[in-house]
Amino acid sequence: MSLHTRWINLHADAIDWRAAEHPAPLLRRSFNLENLPQQAIIRFASPGWADISVNGHAATADLMVPAVTQLDKHTGFCEYDVTTLLKPGKNVIGAILGNGWFNAATHETWHFDKAPWRNFNRLFLELYADGEKILVSDGNWKGCNGPIIFNQLRSGEHFDASLDIPGWNTPDFDDSTWKTVFTVTPPPGTLIRDNSPQCRITEILKPVKSHKIGDDCTVYDFGKNISGFCRVKVSGTAGSYIRIFYSELLAPSGELHRSNIDCYIINGDIAQMDKFILGTDSPAEWQPRFVYHGFRYVNVINSGDITDIEIEACCIRNAFDANGKYSISNDIAAKLLECTRNSYIANFTGIPTDCPHREKNGWTGDTQLACETGFWLYDGAANYEHFTQILADAQRPTGQLPGIVPTPGWGYNWGNGPVWDAALFELPLQIWRFTGNPEPAKKFYPNMKRYLRYALDMKNPDGTVDFGLGDWCHHSARRMVASSLTATSHLYHLLGIAEKIAELISPEEAAISAAERKELKNAFIRKFRNADGTYAKDEMTANASALYFGLDDSPALAAHLVQQVRDNNHKTDFGIVGAKAAPRVLAEYGYAADAFKLYTQTEFPGWGNWIVRGATTLWEQWNGSGSQTHIMFGDFAAWCFIYLAGIKILEPGFKKIAIAPANVPEAGDFTFSYRTPFGEITVCRTGGKFTCSVPEDIICTVTLP
Repeated sequence: MSLHTRWINLHADAIDWRAAEHPAPLLRRSFNLENLPQQAIIRFASPGWADISVNGHAATADLMVPAVTQLDKHTGFCEYDVTTLLKPGKNVIGAILGNGWFNAATHETWHFDKAPWRNFNRLFLELYADGEKILVSDGNWKGCNGPIIFNQLRSGEHFDASLDIPGWNTPDFDDSTWKTVFTVTPPPGTLIRDNSPQCRITEILKPVKSHKIGDDCTVYDFGKNISGFCRVKVSGTAGSYIRIFYSELLAPSGELHRSNIDCYIINGDIAQMDKFILGTDSPAEWQPRFVYHGFRYVNVINSGDITDIEIEACCIRNAFDANGKYSISNDIAAKLLECTRNSYIANFTGIPTDCPHREKNGWTGDTQLACETGFWLYDGAANYEHFTQILADAQRPTGQLPGIVPTPGWGYNWGNGPVWDAALFELPLQIWRFTGNPEPAKKFYPNMKRYLRYALDMKNPDGTVDFGLGDWCHHSARRMVASSLTATSHLYHLLGIAEKIAELISPEEAAISAAERKELKNAFIRKFRNADGTYAKDEMTANASALYFGLDDSPALAAHLVQQVRDNNHKTDFGIVGAKAAPRVLAEYGYAADAFKLYTQTEFPGWGNWIVRGATTLWEQWNGSGSQTHIMFGDFAAWCFIYLAGIKILEPGFKKIAIAPANVPEAGDFTFSYRTPFGEITVCRTGGKFTCSVPEDIICTVTLP
């Protein structure tokens, strides 16, 4: 592909482009083919997303493509085989351009409306026939405003069917009145290939119940929290319209509860609302193209003469394949596993996010904490490499990282720190562990080195570090461990990851990292270790962190931790750091039954309490406030594969493993299986007896209870 690309849009570049809202433009290009090629490939990029068609047929089932990047550094491009869509004679390529993350006008807390890249969306496209470039985006295209009169990622999409242009993307359409497109400046980011699985509709849900509020309002319940949008079939008179408001909660009155979503949208803008205007008196079907929402409930409000509505919910996520499967007879554990899976896929729409409704942000802390769960469940390695590239692109020359990516500049001075910044290290490490591919780890190692230098330069006189967020979302602020403990323990862990990766590159570098890591460990012990062997103020997170990150290996400390858990009736006494560290430490030191009870007991605070309160996804807060579709507490699935099923990766890519399932009678019967490149690993417990099967090409040691 040439470095000199040509970008087009219906609108010319202008200094006042932010001042007005513009519809999603329709672009088309006719061309003739004397002979059909053996293979035809479309390559395109559009930083605000594009919907591409050939002769009136969608070029792909993928949605919201290409996936977002750090748009001032890179713009993704995708390729699709369109051979079967072409025909001899006249053909046409059509494109609808959305706004996506590129032209985000909604006023919100993170200031994407002020992003340095923001502009009208634009299109770059090439068509190759048997390897020869036969069409490009240039001044020969034509354009027209279309029926999508508004689309904003955090607000919604509005469609006026009276502006629809039937057949606009078919060969026989007369485009003589359409405008010639403008050649415009390219987006600021250079082009980068996006090979990761893109978003698709993966499930369709019908309402499980509904109720009326007044004459013109109906609330529909789809049974679980999802990420996606509603597809509707509407009957009524021309000019009548419906508005669809989305939420994950209902108020006691039966109306939508949206204050936990609206709180970050400011200046009068509206979050999560789609609008469809009928163009004729005939029934019409519609679904959005350039937005998605997080919801379980929708409120459909009629205006004008609407006689009938049929509605369904389309679940959207990155269409990566499932690797891990499970079943378990313990009811709370089964529901918690499903909540974890639902939360994970609802928060993977282009990039891993914290929540699919009010933020849609790529929070790095949530991503790194849940990535092992993701790898055990899905083949998301390419998507995680894509996300790591965004994080590397957002890194400042000093090594500093933001707490969210992509970022318009927000998150460098709040919302980050070693617990969050760990994503730069954890994602390449886990790609290597689960796939055997070390190349992403090698690729991003220079970024890791730059970050470590930055973080080590932030050391206090006592040798520890204290910057960024820590044990976030503890149910009691008084019980939160000091952020200096979580920051220092995580930085120690990151130095260890860098040391492993450095061994692939240079033994000398590994030795330097090891020396700095030893100094940090000594500083941690001097500051936080108490005379009785506990840490800090004897919080669960403090003791668990020391053991989990290898700063201490005392069985006595593990015994003390399990006694703390038992004395607290297996209720949680930690935030997101302890939520991952404590159950893993308990299982590592022989207390898996206590860890399982910690996950499944049903009193507040705890995961099981969410289940008995009707959760279908994981919550942000132990008390249920804030978001109810978060993934940061989502390590349970990984814990089950690693400890309950006992599958341990000893060599990257599952070349060598150990199987040592824990004996947890309370779990009941279970089956966990994982698809490796060599075949499927399965571990079962049935009636108290354990069985396992392993592909013959995997070296495996088995220790059954």
